[in-house]
Amino acid sequence: MRIVELWLAQERPAVDGLFRADGSARVVEVDGPELSWFDVAEPFDLDALLADDPECLTRADIHPQGLAELPDGSGYMCCGDGSLGSEGFFARLDQDENLVWVVSLLESNPFERAEVHGSLATFTNNLGNSLTIDLTNPDFA
Repeated sequence: MRIVELWLAQERPAVDGLFRADGSARVVEVDGPELSWFDVAEPFDLDALLADDPECLTRADIHPQGLAELPDGSGYMCCGDGSLGSEGFFARLDQDENLVWVVSLLESNPFERAEVHGSLATFTNNLGNSLTIDLTNPDFA
């Protein structure tokens, strides 16, 4: 799948979205670096987006404090930044550190810390604002 190829090249789409290793993609919405709300919206076609704009990419650089092991040993959560100062991402990796999914956010600011407590994963940006997701939610399982 294209998102897996991008991830291996330390890249991700430069659009707000949830991109799964199976090739599915959904729009995500957030209120910017405040991170007071986050929503997963309608599906969209990543391949069509990249066919129209192949340069619509940014880096996926994991922050040194942005890696946390899942309590059940099934993998990791990670987070970091991209090519521009306003970007951030967070992702789930399997136990071999292969991509399961990645959320790309253009206006979240860089995420600097990933923490996992039970089924909740929390990602904190460089402003100290956090976003928490439930890993039992089908979008993030």
